[in-house]
Amino acid sequence: MRRNFLGLLIFTWALMHLSPAQAAPTIVSTVPLNGASGVSTSAPVVFTFSETMDPDNTSAIFYDSAFNFYTPTAAWSVNDTILTYTPSPAFPANKTISWVVSGQNPAGDPVGGFPIGSFTTGSGSGGGGTGSGTNAITTFTVGKLHSYSQTSTALPTLDPDPYSFLAVTGLASNRTATSVALTLPTAAVSNLDQIRPESFILVGSTNNLTTFDNTFPAGNYSFFVQAASSNQTVVVNLPPGMAQPNAPHLTNYPAAQAVDPTHAFVLGWDPFSGGTAADYISVDIGEAYSSTNAGSLGALPGTAVAFTIPAGKLQSNTNYDSSISFYHFLAVTNASYATTAFRVTSTTFSLITTSGATSSPLVLTNASWAPGIFSFDVLCAPGQTVTIEYTNVLSAGAWPKLLTTNSPGSRVHIVSPQAGTIPSLFYRARTGP
Repeated sequence: MRRNFLGLLIFTWALMHLSPAQAAPTIVSTVPLNGASGVSTSAPVVFTFSETMDPDNTSAIFYDSAFNFYTPTAAWSVNDTILTYTPSPAFPANKTISWVVSGQNPAGDPVGGFPIGSFTTGSGSGGGGTGSGTNAITTFTVGKLHSYSQTSTALPTLDPDPYSFLAVTGLASNRTATSVALTLPTAAVSNLDQIRPESFILVGSTNNLTTFDNTFPAGNYSFFVQAASSNQTVVVNLPPGMAQPNAPHLTNYPAAQAVDPTHAFVLGWDPFSGGTAADYISVDIGEAYSSTNAGSLGALPGTAVAFTIPAGKLQSNTNYDSSISFYHFLAVTNASYATTAFRVTSTTFSLITTSGATSSPLVLTNASWAPGIFSFDVLCAPGQTVTIEYTNVLSAGAWPKLLTTNSPGSRVHIVSPQAGTIPSLFYRARTGP
């Protein structure tokens, strides 16, 4: 799952707390229509709003039933009332694509109504598909989210409504259902909302952790799918031993405020407590660049402490609403359905790019020795990507990497604990990862 999925949750919770008396812009039309089938995989998706919107704080997310997310290119009309997304690359064929719009007008009034919908693509760019979807099996998911924000080098702080619960049922494409109900471990029963023919969802949030954990404790969550032809009951266990991850904390926050988009940028964070290769880390830099989905080749394991954004992926002089999310999860699949239980903690932050071309010759200076530790400074341009390497035998030809970082200013301070155990070392610095 990606940060866009978390955006779906946060926005849905915002809808739950929207005062009826609050002024709210709405979506007056969409192209394609909500529920349309046989849509061209390359067709633009157009949202028309009832009034001028704040383009910096209004966007849509697109995802399929497996929570694979898509990032088409966004463009606004001159008067900021029409938002057009062009698939790049094209949406997959014969897939049901759901969308959720979140945002506000310039006065800060959030989008009202029910800004959620879907359409189904055809067999290719010309359309013509059946619109039946391609979900091979039915999926059942429960999870708990803690949300934080980081605005400095200090530890992240909790969001206003930081504790949230999610339950989702995604029906196989050959199934229909009249309703889906969820029985909690407390014996309370809640109905899931049907947001499209194959998807049912339940969300809840609060700012009181005790209330949250008492309402949604660890234990068995029982889904009951009611249909005209047959019913189904599936239990998903949220294990008592599955700990809530600690909040992600950026280690190079200042550098993330002055990123040169013409160079690769290495985003770094503190190691996660108890993180293992079986866990999953998701990084999203707005809609511009994201880490690989869980279960796919190249996905970030729970032991990762860095993520490289290649050169040329970001625009210059742009503020990207970004996030790092850490997942503990348990997934089980059989021939007819799959279940997933997860706990995720997410930290949002701003990543800001410069006009680019921020590089200069590297100079090593201010060498200092203390018992067991050798340190020095590297003079460079602000935001410049710097890699430090070392060796104890120049003739060996091998230079192990000490670290890669992005300078928050005109110099970066380097500490080498290796010097405490190796009698003599040589160091060098280069630009890039």
